[in-house]
Amino acid sequence: MIRRAAALLLTIAVVAGVTTLTGPINAAPVVMGSLRESFQPTDGKVFILVIGNDSRSGNPTHSRADAIHIVGINTKTMKAGILNFPRDSWVNIPGRGSGKINEALYHGGPALLAQTLQNVTGIDLDYWAMVGFQHFRKIIHALGGVKMHVPTRVYDPRGSGARLSAGMQKLGSHQALAYLRTRHSFGGGDVTRTSNQGRFLIALLKKLRGEVGHSPAALLRWMSVTQRYARYDMSADELFRLGVIATQLKPKDVDSVTVPVSVGSVGAASVVFISGGARSIYQRFRLNGSL
Repeated sequence: MIRRAAALLLTIAVVAGVTTLTGPINAAPVVMGSLRESFQPTDGKVFILVIGNDSRSGNPTHSRADAIHIVGINTKTMKAGILNFPRDSWVNIPGRGSGKINEALYHGGPALLAQTLQNVTGIDLDYWAMVGFQHFRKIIHALGGVKMHVPTRVYDPRGSGARLSAGMQKLGSHQALAYLRTRHSFGGGDVTRTSNQGRFLIALLKKLRGEVGHSPAALLRWMSVTQRYARYDMSADELFRLGVIATQLKPKDVDSVTVPVSVGSVGAASVVFISGGARSIYQRFRLNGSL
């Protein structure tokens, strides 16, 4: 066990060093950035904004958010949570007035979306990460697909194109994107879709831990994929620490919660309103770093 942990740490250190030396490679389908000057978890807690934008190609900063999640990690308890926000949530966007939360990305990029969520939740975000449709598919293809349980049959040929049977499925690049985009297949619409996206993040973590647990060197492949498709705005020290944290998290210790909402409309627009009950969720998440 000790030898495996030592090998894992050495692997992460090597990869972090290589990333620092080589720098960004080509265009950046995944964009990652730091919202603070250095890695300084507040009382052992780290919060990361994960964004899926609706760009069909490339990864423009000013697109609309199609997936919005806050990932929190308590580095003392090694428990974590994923807080999911429907993209049509009606909120106040700083400097823009009220609007759908996904519009914050279009108007001000990840920084404005982060500021919007910080104002809504009271949670200070440390980092953000973003990916568009095309490059999400490339990442999943490079990783060899992701296994996850699909609770019910999914059939959305005219929408996202998703066609999946219920049960454990191995989702390839196109299937994964189709599943994460579909909302017409569910009575809960966008709320169910948002919850599915949170569960997919846990499935990714399970895959990472399984591969690294079998062979610590597998982390090199994950980091190589990230290196090919990402550009970083963080130090090697931050990369090292975040890599260690990710490989030590157990999926069973990660809870995914979608904020409670009610369906409504503003003018001709269909929106959802975040319920007052979300405040206690924000407080628990902010204090514990987990849900």
